[in-house]
Amino acid sequence: MGLAAIRVQEVMAGKSLTHEELQDVLDLVEKYGSVSEASRHSDLKRSTFESRYQRARDILEDPVTKETVEQEVSLPTFPDPDVDIDVILDHLSKRFNKKAEHEKAKHWFKIKIPTRFYGLVVIGDPHLGVHCRIDLLRRDISLLQKTKNVGAVQIGDVTNNWSGRLISLYSEEDISRHTERRLAQWFLKVIPWVVWLHGNHDTMNSEFATYLETINAAQIPMTEWAAKFKLVFPNDVEVRVDASHNHKGTSIYNKLQGQKRASLWGEEADIYVAGHHHTWAISQEEQNGRVINLARARGYKGLDDFALRHQFSDENYGASIMFVIDSEAAPNVRVKPFADIEEGCEFLTWKQNRA
Repeated sequence: MGLAAIRVQEVMAGKSLTHEELQDVLDLVEKYGSVSEASRHSDLKRSTFESRYQRARDILEDPVTKETVEQEVSLPTFPDPDVDIDVILDHLSKRFNKKAEHEKAKHWFKIKIPTRFYGLVVIGDPHLGVHCRIDLLRRDISLLQKTKNVGAVQIGDVTNNWSGRLISLYSEEDISRHTERRLAQWFLKVIPWVVWLHGNHDTMNSEFATYLETINAAQIPMTEWAAKFKLVFPNDVEVRVDASHNHKGTSIYNKLQGQKRASLWGEEADIYVAGHHHTWAISQEEQNGRVINLARARGYKGLDDFALRHQFSDENYGASIMFVIDSEAAPNVRVKPFADIEEGCEFLTWKQNRA
């Protein structure tokens, strides 16, 4: 066996490489003029490229005739500062799949109601602060605390939570951000909530929505902007609720344009309800064999300079909307909407006492 063959066996004992692969390394160095520059144009780490280059020279170049190559400055090679990219991709994949699973679980989630009768109260935007109708809100809270078998949906905008360029509005209001958070904490405790939506004011400063979710000791379902859920009764009747801070679609002729649009082009529900616009309306109709209820809660904000400047109506009723549900009744009388919580609570109490 010749000397060259022996050297080939010795050098290639570590890893089997073809002559073509080794020649490619030599060609890259010749093309770019240096090992350092050639390694940058290859798929190999620099240390690996340098090792392969030396191996190529030992195997392919004739030790007698090869030209003397000027030695380069040897620079250090550092390990990668982070985990392998495949590890990062695997982690991102797991996180995405986990979020997708979470979102899927929130789509038409079930709330089990243990009784035949139930009162679902959609609390209109409170805007707790100097422009909130506190007396009316306190009255409504007291009614909910006294009435059996009621649960509430917070439709959004608990406080003003001014942020960005609007933060200057705090200078016009005798209230601090700290006080707003105290009011929100109180509000979270005093009503039997079943669903809580974050409206546009709640997310102006994203820290506020995170704060609300952190102090949510009762684990009330909290979602941003909208929630679709089912009230499931003992007789297996389901009342589907599409609640949103606001549904897409507006009209100067119809306060319920967004809810009507959702009923036509969205998913089937028995109740479509929103807040946000500080107006109220109720509608009940049959649509393709289904009895649907469309509603918007006005909220509790009053004496609003913004509404005055933009000529929005300052309405007096419908701050919250209450739906009294009799799960054993026919579809046309199963859900009864009320624009006044007191009237709704009286009706629910009468229905329960009569049964």
